Amino acid sequence: MSTDASVKMENSSENVDSQNTQQDNQNGGENEGRQANHPRRGGGNRFGNRRQNQDFENRKGGGGRYKGGMNQQNSDHRPLHERLMYEKLNEICGPTFELPPLDTTEKTFSGKCRLYIGNIPPELEEGEITDMFKKYGETSEIFINRDKNFGFIKLDYHFNAERAKNEINGTFVKGRTLKIRFAPGSTTIKVKNLDEFVTNELLYTGFSIFGDIERCVVIADERGKSVGEGLVEFARKNSAQLALRQCTDNCFFLSANLRPVLVEMHEALDDTDGYSEKFVKRSPEYFKQRGVGPRFAAANSFEEEYGMHWKQLNELYQQKLLALKKENEIEQEKLVAQMEFARYEHETAMLRKQLRDREMDMDRQKREWELREQQAEENKRRTEEQMRRQQEELQSRMSHQEEEIRRRQQENSLFMQAQQLDNMLNNQEQGYDDRDIDSGNMGSGMDNKPFISSYSRFDNREMGGRGGQMGGGRGGNWDRDFSNKRRRY
Repeated sequence: MSTDASVKMENSSENVDSQNTQQDNQNGGENEGRQANHPRRGGGNRFGNRRQNQDFENRKGGGGRYKGGMNQQNSDHRPLHERLMYEKLNEICGPTFELPPLDTTEKTFSGKCRLYIGNIPPELEEGEITDMFKKYGETSEIFINRDKNFGFIKLDYHFNAERAKNEINGTFVKGRTLKIRFAPGSTTIKVKNLDEFVTNELLYTGFSIFGDIERCVVIADERGKSVGEGLVEFARKNSAQLALRQCTDNCFFLSANLRPVLVEMHEALDDTDGYSEKFVKRSPEYFKQRGVGPRFAAANSFEEEYGMHWKQLNELYQQKLLALKKENEIEQEKLVAQMEFARYEHETAMLRKQLRDREMDMDRQKREWELREQQAEENKRRTEEQMRRQQEELQSRMSHQEEEIRRRQQENSLFMQAQQLDNMLNNQEQGYDDRDIDSGNMGSGMDNKPFISSYSRFDNREMGGRGGQMGGGRGGNWDRDFSNKRRRY
């Protein structure tokens, strides 16, 4: 009877958890859709107004403001919980020295406070069940399955839930005896293959990426040494399933040791209430087995013979199990040695690669330096050539200016000499003219021509100066008037 009730309770718990998981996934999908279309959460038209046509490069690689940008968000088709998981993982992937201690205060309405209610009368209402448990503390998340007459309810603290279980279990309500037990937990996982440096805090930090954790502990022996296993109790079932799936499909490490954690669902065993006599089914086999009480087998009897067969079979099982453990330990030691050697080879190969990269970089820098030197030499040569040309042009201009100045000085000196000569000739001409006038006046008594006719010899002379720029002629006819007069050109 107790076995059937336990099986029914586990099946019903799985059904309820599956319904909750489907509801969580549906809500998660709706939230994901809303967040995908929300302009402030990276979806929809987040940068539609000011950065629609820009390529948002990474923050971690290209220095852009928005990491990954719209292209990366559109290309990431992973579910929302996986994206959040990897974002949290990126935050804790650094050193884990001196982790803060865990908060050991009990959380309200945790998985340990969930009770299973069996054999519910059909006429018992949900409000009546709530009122029945309210006197022990606050209640939450009540669920009733009318078809199979069972339900679940959560109380605020484990102490109140245990007190309600002890007092309500076995009570007679409306013609039925209520069965109250702690609900089998489907949110707890067992983590194996832990090394000696994994503590409660490190285990909590590592598995917190999958969801909220209510309790996390590394199991220790009587000497306080880790046995290499731990328990993680999540607040929700989908978080435990996500941790189980990710750690099974991938290699999840908690430290530098390359021993991946092994995760499996934890089957909680009832070591508090156990299997009570009132829950056993009274079948014919029950009466057959209970027909004889406790006893020791008599020597050399049929009972002793087959009892020894059972013991030998168990000893053989223990020997094989021990041999298998020893073999597993030897294989683990071999794997650790191979891993260390492979790690050393890998580090050596990486160092060689870095050395080759450094040599290639040095050669590249050397070529660049030589190229810069050549460019500097070429620039220097061009600069010197340009300066030489500028100096030659400057010297040529200076020599041309000196020649021009010298030519102008010569022209000025020639002009001054010509002026002086012109003045002398003018003075001589004036003297000749005065002499001619005087001689004409003196010979007027001997010449019978009238006085005025003495000026007729100048009638054919053209006005315009004597070779200067004063008239329109080319210097006049004065050179033909006086044959003994020297030409001035």
